Amino acid sequence: MGTIGNKKFLSSRLFRLVAVVGLVTLLCCRHNGLDVTALNQVCFERDVLPIFQNSCATTGCHSAGRGRGGYDFSNYTSIMKAITPFNSQGSKAYQAITGKAFVQFMPPKGVVSENDRILIRVWIDQGALNTSCSTTAGTTDTTTVSQKPPIVNSSGQQVCFQRDLLPVLVSSCAVSGCHDQTTHRSGYNLSSYAAVMTNLVVAGSPTSSRLYSVIKNNSMPPKPYAALTQAVKDSLFNWIKNGARNDVCSSTTCDTTGVVTYQKQIAALISLNCISCHSGSGAQKGILLDTYANVKTYLNNGKLMAAVKGTSIQMPPSYKLTTCEMRQLQLWQANGGIQN
Repeated sequence: MGTIGNKKFLSSRLFRLVAVVGLVTLLCCRHNGLDVTALNQVCFERDVLPIFQNSCATTGCHSAGRGRGGYDFSNYTSIMKAITPFNSQGSKAYQAITGKAFVQFMPPKGVVSENDRILIRVWIDQGALNTSCSTTAGTTDTTTVSQKPPIVNSSGQQVCFQRDLLPVLVSSCAVSGCHDQTTHRSGYNLSSYAAVMTNLVVAGSPTSSRLYSVIKNNSMPPKPYAALTQAVKDSLFNWIKNGARNDVCSSTTCDTTGVVTYQKQIAALISLNCISCHSGSGAQKGILLDTYANVKTYLNNGKLMAAVKGTSIQMPPSYKLTTCEMRQLQLWQANGGIQN
């Protein structure tokens, strides 16, 4: 399994956490007296999941589909089977990393650092929520984008996994019968950051990452599905090369001001979330969304909105459009679905 390679980043997050209360480290060492309500929120996706992914969800141990001892630490749902919210001391996962559940500490090779144990403990005692926090200024995370250089693509545009890459992977690869959470064909699951990082990405090395290799040579998605664009390939390359971080960026391209048109907003929305499954001879269920005329047809008959709202069938299949994207579609529909 490729590790994220962001120990320094994890440490910086801890130091920000410790700064909120002066003696948190001392209190945690004694495992008593820690008032988690006085601390900033520890976010699962940003702070906790990478620790489990690096330390526990390794190949042959507690990875997806191969959970030794019945434990899988590759995603939130599976991790929660070993967690008791608001009770770190009663949580099997925390007991394991502090040496209270088994004869030896877990993992057996490379004990989880005290800093990381503190983060996990605080996360559990705060309720073990499935949170994902932004790292932009104005949030509880005081590391701004300027302090932590953003990952950019070949055009200099910022690349964020949750906003830019995960939707493409889910709609192109993590579809039913292929690499979704249920099927995970050939042992690969591309439905979440944790799953992708389990055995498909070597942070810092695109050429050593199976995910990039199969997408670069167009092995995936397989024919007759459309190959991913060169722009996506470049973004994936730069994302892996620069640490494969699980960044969550607020969308700066979701514009709902003025008149929403197909050319200005909707074409990009469809391209990001739908086109990989609904284009070419292999279009899912024969539904083509590769031109304005085709998209307009499904807008007019109500099927497009029903799908993205989840009232008929959920599309995209493994996630929902953002609130802003939904608003764009609604405004476009209200404006008559105009093209330019």
